[in-house]
Amino acid sequence: MRGLLPKRISSFKTFYFMFIPVVLYFLVFTYYPFLLGLVMSFQENRLIGARPFVGLTNYRFIVKDPAFIAAIGNSLIIGLWDMVLYFAFSLALALILNEVRQRTLKQSIQTIAYIPYLFSWSVIGGVWALIFDLKGLVNKLIGLFGVDPIFFLATPDYARPLIIAMGVWRSMGYFALLFTVSIMNIDKQLFEAARIDGASRMMQIRKIILPALVPTMKTIVVLLSIGVLTHFDEIYVMVNPANRRLISTLLLYVYETGILNFKTGTASAGAMLVMIGTLVVTISMRRIIGYDKDE
Repeated sequence: MRGLLPKRISSFKTFYFMFIPVVLYFLVFTYYPFLLGLVMSFQENRLIGARPFVGLTNYRFIVKDPAFIAAIGNSLIIGLWDMVLYFAFSLALALILNEVRQRTLKQSIQTIAYIPYLFSWSVIGGVWALIFDLKGLVNKLIGLFGVDPIFFLATPDYARPLIIAMGVWRSMGYFALLFTVSIMNIDKQLFEAARIDGASRMMQIRKIILPALVPTMKTIVVLLSIGVLTHFDEIYVMVNPANRRLISTLLLYVYETGILNFKTGTASAGAMLVMIGTLVVTISMRRIIGYDKDE
């Protein structure tokens, strides 16, 4: 047994060498920053010089900070709405595309829906800022019906809907692609048998497609649950003094506390709480949907 392990390692040494850069990448850019942040969360807020340990002081401050509490509420509202709408719209798009028989039209729609996902949030935010500007496309369209221009970006009532809609527009095509691939892998004989039995297209969707998509649905729900508390990029590019109260999320709070206000210990404590919250949300969602149960 002792001699067997070295022989196995020697047989696959090329693959182990190829794996070394991956290990180094995660050690340097993931685990080391995580451990450093964990230590800093128990230290005093200092940029230079020795940082004495202060125990749970940073955590006590965080949980009593009204801005952090408000950020939790904003993150949950935006994150949960995103999760539901991403899932619903992407599934609906995949089912609709599956019914399109003209191949060129189908591929064109898939490409158009997927393209926004390739752009950074900075580009997406700029596009939406132009569209919803006072002189943007949306105001021009509603102006045709005699409606006065609306400053969407500075109106609090539109803050969360705009952020949520922007995320759905960007990511819908990507998740629809995942559903589409799963639909393509369904055994075609099932559809042939259903047609012979006289099943309608709606019946085929209900009895064949949707049950076959359950594993993909579970995977997408888990992926989306990871992002419930971690919205940052889209918030950062769209936040302004008028809508800050309604869309300031946890990671924006961590960024402003640590980077702008130089409170590294407090920001690290906030980041640790966000990570714990993300683990709780993800594990809870896995149990709710029965992700680890055999089909």
